[in-house]
Amino acid sequence: VAYPHVPATSFATKFVHVSTNKIRTPVRVVTFMPDGRRLLSCSQNGEFTLWNGMSFNFETILQAHDCAIQAACWSKNENWLLTGDDTGRIKYWQTNLNNLKSVNAHAEPVRGVSFAPTDLKFCSCSDDTTVRVFDFARAAPVHTLSGHGGDVKCVDWHPHKGLLASGGKDSLTILWDAREGKKAVDIHAHKNQVTCLKWNANGNWLATGCKDQTIKVFDIRTMKELENFRGHTRDVTAVVWHPQHETLLTCPRRVSTSQALVSFMRHSFTWRSSAPETMSGSDGWNPAQLTPLS
Repeated sequence: VAYPHVPATSFATKFVHVSTNKIRTPVRVVTFMPDGRRLLSCSQNGEFTLWNGMSFNFETILQAHDCAIQAACWSKNENWLLTGDDTGRIKYWQTNLNNLKSVNAHAEPVRGVSFAPTDLKFCSCSDDTTVRVFDFARAAPVHTLSGHGGDVKCVDWHPHKGLLASGGKDSLTILWDAREGKKAVDIHAHKNQVTCLKWNANGNWLATGCKDQTIKVFDIRTMKELENFRGHTRDVTAVVWHPQHETLLTCPRRVSTSQALVSFMRHSFTWRSSAPETMSGSDGWNPAQLTPLS
């Protein structure tokens, strides 16, 4: 039973199941389907595998890309899925996994994709050091944002505004004005590659994870660092805010370790450990049952 006033009751504490594909290959991205009953894994060999979330067996295997899939993102209206691969190509998918479009978005591997709040645009980042904003309907670039001094490893669109956040190999986190196509501000906070970042649904907090084994949370209203978490001993590979409790954050790392849940109470953060061991670079919450996957 989960209680709205007790965030600690709203995350899974019992490991349930491991699902293994017939052909063993690294899984780069995992995401629940919009109905919350099935989940989709995207692998190194370019395959989609659709898994049943109740029986844990696979339902469909589809050759989606010709190479490793590095990024995937659902639209806000949950009608479209974007995936990006090692060749710099981004593909449009319907919920029945029918491929409608393919775009040569970058010259190097795509590392992240994210939809605008209206779904009219989306952004992507790449090892070619750029962040690009695309018109979704025309599948055409609107802005190319240059400012990172190395590979751009992650990008996320603000939940309410025309504001992008990106992190890269140059240790920088950059905020961008998506409407004007200009840099807004540099955040010099980490000492190594920024591997992941995520906006909170309230639009005020930005969480970043890094190869220096730290997780930082920023308040963009004051441009101040709220907290700096130290506890991981390897790279932090993903950060995901809880869909209901804005004070909960889950963060896996690269090698076998327990995930960590971070709770925020009156500007005081505390660590809580739970969930299974993981090596995944992707993490997510079930939209129906509020259980995490990796």
